[in-house]
Amino acid sequence: MEGKSVLLIATKQRLVVVDLRELEKLKIPAVPERAVKVFNFVENGFPFAASFFLRESKLYAFGGERTRVGLSEDRLLSSSTTNLDESSGTRGLSRKIYVSDLTTMTDSITRFDDHCLTMQAPKTSPIIEEIEGKIYVLAGPSFHYKDFMPIPAFEVYDPSLHRFETLPTPPFYSRKNYTDPDCIIHGHSVVGTTIYVRAGEQYYSYTIRRREWDYLGKSADEIPLQEHLLPGNNGKFVPAYEDILISFSHDELFAVLLPPDGGDPLIQSLDEVYKDESTVFWKGEGVVVAMGEHEMCFIRPKAIEFGNEVRNRIDVATFRVEKLNSSVSNSLTSRRNGDVQDRDDSGPFLSVTCLSQGFYNLHELGLEVPQIRSAFFHSCINIRQKTSVDLEDHKASDSDSDLEDHKASDSDLEDHKASNSDSNISIFCYGFSF
Repeated sequence: MEGKSVLLIATKQRLVVVDLRELEKLKIPAVPERAVKVFNFVENGFPFAASFFLRESKLYAFGGERTRVGLSEDRLLSSSTTNLDESSGTRGLSRKIYVSDLTTMTDSITRFDDHCLTMQAPKTSPIIEEIEGKIYVLAGPSFHYKDFMPIPAFEVYDPSLHRFETLPTPPFYSRKNYTDPDCIIHGHSVVGTTIYVRAGEQYYSYTIRRREWDYLGKSADEIPLQEHLLPGNNGKFVPAYEDILISFSHDELFAVLLPPDGGDPLIQSLDEVYKDESTVFWKGEGVVVAMGEHEMCFIRPKAIEFGNEVRNRIDVATFRVEKLNSSVSNSLTSRRNGDVQDRDDSGPFLSVTCLSQGFYNLHELGLEVPQIRSAFFHSCINIRQKTSVDLEDHKASDSDSDLEDHKASDSDLEDHKASNSDSNISIFCYGFSF
């Protein structure tokens, strides 16, 4: 993988590697098979629906569900509790962390080693976020497991302690039961140092500095946060600039400008990068991934019918954005409570250059619908630096507490007064499809 810039895409069962250099060579929207590598994580003995987390040169896999060896893919994709290997971990749930070094191995995504650290309790589909240099891990939705939730459901890795620390149990997990509809997380977002969660039909928040959960109610109108930043409304928001975010939702790729006065956000459609009006067997939610230097990658999974056969693929586009001061166009709108309002007196706030477009056929996915659980951009050139964040370094010495070097400066984005560079902005929104 040396010298490559790749996308790492995780589904419930697999890791997919996309070589972006091959995409840039294309004259037509198709990609040669050599541009894709697929590793069946579950088939090789690792947990189902583990969550991945990329830090510098290391790819980590957290938690998940241990399924029985030898299950057919048909059976594995059914949500039966009999698919769990209850002799492993805690009734089939894993608290382990695995790590792959992307710098030292030719075939690194096919080799994951046990990490010296483990979580205090197993977690299904854990939600993982880094905030101010600490790694927060929250139990997510289950797929096969239907019993009571192991505690703690929420914990944090603190580099000053070199271990995981228990955090307050979220109120939506107070009954510790995965099967309760009020416990099911439909999305989360991180704004500054606050984590927002939509569980069931309710909204909650966790404030890092107070170390407390708050119930926010059912109505988005009652929450002091821009609607577009609330969990469960959109896909992942990726900062292009400190006040401009890129996202994809409801078949539309778009940019969001957060006004400094806290008013309604402005929306600019990015149809020049991706506009899909095709009718297919299935379309997944698209994901935007930052590649650095204001370059972005958009990916969207699909399942397409060819006669009696269904074929999986992912559409891929790369693009560059540049912030504009002003110009006149009718492509800018504002949105409030989901309604689009024309803003003919305003111009676009971004200049957009499409760099490449294409798609990858994913025959290796078999029966699995390619729902994207997480995606990362990784450049294998000059990625090992003195400030590299590496959980595994703590095996050697207590002095290797590099995590502290990566504490982001405080950005109070709820008031849209962020002062950080675009690489330090922390606004992310996720949705789950289980």
